[in-house]
Amino acid sequence: MTDSVQTGSAATLAISQSDIEFLERLHTFRGKAEVVQFLEKYPFLVPTLRSAPEQIRRHFPDEQLFLQVVRDPEILNCADLVLSILTGREPEGALDRLNHLDKEWELGLPYEVRKVFVTILEFPDEF
Repeated sequence: MTDSVQTGSAATLAISQSDIEFLERLHTFRGKAEVVQFLEKYPFLVPTLRSAPEQIRRHFPDEQLFLQVVRDPEILNCADLVLSILTGREPEGALDRLNHLDKEWELGLPYEVRKVFVTILEFPDEF
């Protein structure tokens, strides 16, 4: 579980190995070292990532979930943690489901989370 650590006068969160192992059971990491490094920089994402599958399963019950750090090539030091939902659903229906997920869950996340975290759809190559 994420631990609180005192640094100077402010308490910050630190990510533990058990956090990483738990998240790996929920999500497939693409570029594990980069994902772990991102989570070490933004440990406040851990509770969101722990609860994400429960929220996502309401709309995408069987889809595989991936975590990956995506860098913006046009902005120096700008990156997001992307949670991809791999779905074989028809794109229009999948987008409707994603919009409902956004309204019911993602838009209610704290601003600091939404600033560095995004959920997207991914479709298999046969589309």
